Amino acid sequence: MNWLDVYLVFFGEQPEIDPANIAAYRVWGAIALAALLCGALAHTLNPDRRMLGTFWQGLLVIVGTAMVLLSYIPGAVDLPAPEREDDGYRAPPCYSGGDNDECVGG
Repeated sequence: MNWLDVYLVFFGEQPEIDPANIAAYRVWGAIALAALLCGALAHTLNPDRRMLGTFWQGLLVIVGTAMVLLSYIPGAVDLPAPEREDDGYRAPPCYSGGDNDECVGG
């Protein structure tokens, strides 16, 4: 529902993302991942585990992680800004109708 609240738009522009949507994604994503990992750990530590249960737990972890990743809300994870590569080109902007001496290349 949080993802739909952010992305579902019938007409007009997409609304801005509320901080409440970001907080809800962080909380529910952490709960989902913790529940999946606790279930897999409990199954692994069970001495009476069966192969079908192991397959089921692996499938649950993969599908649950995919759901958390696919329902990502922009801004929920603080990623560092990519560094700009310096290509060494620092020419001034060239506008038509001006002096050609300002333009690089003539």
